[in-house]
Amino acid sequence: FSHAAELTVVILDFLLLGYFFWQGFLHKNKLVFILALLGITLLAAAEWNVPNEDSFSLIIDEFSKLMFLIINIVGGVIVLYALKYIEYENISSFRKKLFIAYLLVFLSIMNLIVSANNILLFFFLFELTALASYLLIGFRKDEISTKNSLLALWMNQLGGVAILIGALLSEFFFKTISFDLLLLQKNEFALIVVSFLVMAAFIKGAMLPFDKWLLGAMVAPTPVSAMLHSATMVKIAPFMILKLSPLLAGSLLGLTTAIFSGFVFLAASYFALSRDIFKEILGYSTIAMLALMILMASIGTTESLYIAMILMVFHAISKALLFLTAGVLEKNLQIKKISQMGGLINAARLSVFFIVIGFISLVLPPFGAFMGKVFAIESVTKELGLNIWFILPLLALTIGSVVMTLLYFKITSSILSKNQEASSKEKIDFGFLIPLVLLLIFLFVTGFAFFKTDANFKIYLFALPLFFILLVLFFLYKIPLKYKTAREYHCAESERFEAGNFYFELDENIVKKIYLFFTLFFVGFIFFGVLS
Repeated sequence: FSHAAELTVVILDFLLLGYFFWQGFLHKNKLVFILALLGITLLAAAEWNVPNEDSFSLIIDEFSKLMFLIINIVGGVIVLYALKYIEYENISSFRKKLFIAYLLVFLSIMNLIVSANNILLFFFLFELTALASYLLIGFRKDEISTKNSLLALWMNQLGGVAILIGALLSEFFFKTISFDLLLLQKNEFALIVVSFLVMAAFIKGAMLPFDKWLLGAMVAPTPVSAMLHSATMVKIAPFMILKLSPLLAGSLLGLTTAIFSGFVFLAASYFALSRDIFKEILGYSTIAMLALMILMASIGTTESLYIAMILMVFHAISKALLFLTAGVLEKNLQIKKISQMGGLINAARLSVFFIVIGFISLVLPPFGAFMGKVFAIESVTKELGLNIWFILPLLALTIGSVVMTLLYFKITSSILSKNQEASSKEKIDFGFLIPLVLLLIFLFVTGFAFFKTDANFKIYLFALPLFFILLVLFFLYKIPLKYKTAREYHCAESERFEAGNFYFELDENIVKKIYLFFTLFFVGFIFFGVLS
């Protein structure tokens, strides 16, 4: 960047933090207020000591290219869906256009942040994503939307503070604020800097105990949930770990990151299993998958990095498909909970079709998410030969994968479990249908792209005809769902079975202990960085 461009970024950075300061004061939110003030102080210190170095502000590497594909293809489909979705909102024409503008500006910011090589520029763009979250989550301007948008704001600000501390340490130890030059440092002080950047990734990826901000995004219009959960916002977390992987690989900090993310994968999977609201289930399963991507990226081998990238691509497409379908169910049938989905296959067969495909793509072969999990378990197992402590993320990954599979089969069984005939033929607006079909096509195309040079491609090629036969049967065969159940010793008395009622609910005290564990783990993370 030229000096004028750098100065412009600095001015905009302070103005943005000033806006956060004002919002904290306006809404009487002390955390937003204090973190904005802390951010201004740290930014001033970082800019005062910024070194003169000959390095690029923006660098496009292989990880950036991958993110461009995810952001612009999947994010673009979500914007296409939003064009129709926003018509149903009872707001002015100006605010409808403003909503689409927010989404497009957000995608522009994402394209820049995955190219940023300057840590302070990355911080500015990181804060812009926090601003986008704040505006999008609070778009409806009701009490709950405002509350959740402020929650998202202060949690993302906390991640920004971690980045600024990392930048200050990098300036102090290495006289640089460039990622490429930082990654060349091979001494223990570099890991202290990286530990703060990893903490920021944990927060942005909604790792426990910071999951509430991402779950709170569900009060926003469905395109916002899809954009934040699947395609763009949260993908910054594994992207940051991929970028920092040269320093994390083989270090105690890398092992600690793997263990932490492994535990998050297991806990988030179980939390998803205990929920009834469909979007909340999708939210927790997103957190679990992000944790798995971070786990793979933290290992830092060529194989594990490739697995992380496969998971990022397939998860983005599958979750976008599921979130957008959830939005269709809300608009057409006012269905938000799994307990309301009994017999849904006869009432909304096309929506159920997209839901089932989304589930299949996440938990069954030959799709990339399933293959990624299998390869992930194999990759972590290989690390056991180098460090026995990898047994912890391996156990968490294995058990969590089983729980995640049980989750999706539980929802599917709920859809098929109750005798309910269609009251009317489902009609999905063309503006909704096109994005869903496009995502379905991407789901298959990416499978060919990733597995074409691998032996698994033969499995993929063989499974596809069987899959299409299943789809034909799915639409042609009318499922009667008129079976009767009777338990022993009930004198043949019929009993209705509703799989959706089994939510594996957690005791409140156990939940508090889980959150306390992750909070203490997070607070202690910096010490592991120092020990490294």
